[in-house]
Amino acid sequence: MKVVIESPFQMMDQAKREIESSVSDLSKYQSSMTKGNVYFKKDDGNLPDSITAEVELHVPGPVIFASDNAENYMDAFRSAVNKAERQLRKAKDIRTEHR
Repeated sequence: MKVVIESPFQMMDQAKREIESSVSDLSKYQSSMTKGNVYFKKDDGNLPDSITAEVELHVPGPVIFASDNAENYMDAFRSAVNKAERQLRKAKDIRTEHR
């Protein structure tokens, strides 16, 4: 699976590896996941000095999308990836109930 990270600031390689690993780990809920996009935005206007993290997962059916804000970009990412994981678990439960 391909993981794309877009950010207006420089990230350490360790943070990039953690992001790629976290997104790749989500494929255990949807094995046919083809791509994961992670976007970071600074100061979106709603909260000063906040960073928004958005996680977009390309799976069969509707695209999974989650986002969150925090002062630290990794905190925002972790929260957004947890939201995406909940969506994937729910979709998996629905798929297994209909079999």
